[in-house]
Amino acid sequence: MLAVSCLSAALCLLECARSVVRPSERPVRIYVTDARLDRLPIYAAAVKARQAVSPTVWLLTGDLFADKSLTALSDGEAQMALLNRAGVDGVAITPGWISLGLPRLGDLVSEGRFYALSANLLDAAGQTVGHPFMVKRSGRAVFAVTGLALDSSNVLVHLNGVRYAAPGFAAAKAVALMRQRADLVGVMVEPRAADSAWGADFTVNVSQPGGLALVPSGDANRLNCCDLSNDAGRLTASTVDLDQLKPDSGVARVLDSVRAAADSIAARRIPLPGAWDALRLSDTLVRGVLAAKLADAFICDSLFTYAFREPEDAGALVALLCDPGRLAILKVQGDALSGWPPELALRPGLTRARLSRDLTYRVATTVDFLQRHPALATSGFELSTRPLWTIGLEILQSGQVK
Repeated sequence: MLAVSCLSAALCLLECARSVVRPSERPVRIYVTDARLDRLPIYAAAVKARQAVSPTVWLLTGDLFADKSLTALSDGEAQMALLNRAGVDGVAITPGWISLGLPRLGDLVSEGRFYALSANLLDAAGQTVGHPFMVKRSGRAVFAVTGLALDSSNVLVHLNGVRYAAPGFAAAKAVALMRQRADLVGVMVEPRAADSAWGADFTVNVSQPGGLALVPSGDANRLNCCDLSNDAGRLTASTVDLDQLKPDSGVARVLDSVRAAADSIAARRIPLPGAWDALRLSDTLVRGVLAAKLADAFICDSLFTYAFREPEDAGALVALLCDPGRLAILKVQGDALSGWPPELALRPGLTRARLSRDLTYRVATTVDFLQRHPALATSGFELSTRPLWTIGLEILQSGQVK
């Protein structure tokens, strides 16, 4: 009888010990998702459900600014609000972030309650434009992750004040620093790439020989994840079923809120007198930019998408513009500018005959145009402080449009 009582007591103590194990002492679960904003509420629900059991880390990959309209109308603010509310832990900075301009990028990184990872996009002083890496500790486990931008062909890496470091060199430096602080290190790349050796224990968005590769699930009803052992010695891949989950209401409310705010801005009317075609509207916008002395010249083969419709409001103007974001401003010597194609428009009072060979002129264009003519960007360029769509809206609402 005494033996039975002792056994019962021992079992009770074991159960009690199990019941007081804190989530922080359990294996960390790392989630990897895509960046589709409409999916963030359901992703957040899965991550938060797990947080009652163990610590989590949420890495988000993909084009965060794929929604051109929402990005333009909120200047990136909508995405930051959503990621902050959802509880994302890390995202890699890509040239798409740079399209908002370095000052705005700095503001967004400061506002973010997550790590904006950038090992190889540097500023003029050689410092990363975001966080060089993130370090997470849970119990005895310490792991770290960095981010790499692989799109060296994107003209935005030539923006003045930006340095694009070779990914291999930057990854080696970041991995060495992370190994001084963590037991397990990972590298997250954008965009998704083929096999590469980064010297990390695991990778996100790319596979590598001998390491665990994490990519977002191709199944809309499942999430890819992995569990990190308490001693950070083992990663075990897994998946999570989303079928039984309801979207997180808090994230859903923020999504509705940022969309409503964007819709409110998009509803600003544009009173255009008479009938307008693409040529007339383009000429008006270009002349307005030059008259405002934002540049000495303007070049672009087409400002608008192929399906031209006269814009009745700000939202229609954003949708109509091929690139509603910030203008690219090139600095070109007069002797070189005189040989540019006839599409080059000059500010009032300036003609090709009056171009001075020794002076430097500011030439405005769109980043979209530079992406299609990258040779123009190799010597560097600046970005306008405001997006083209806001400049255009001001021009068209000025009451001086004829």
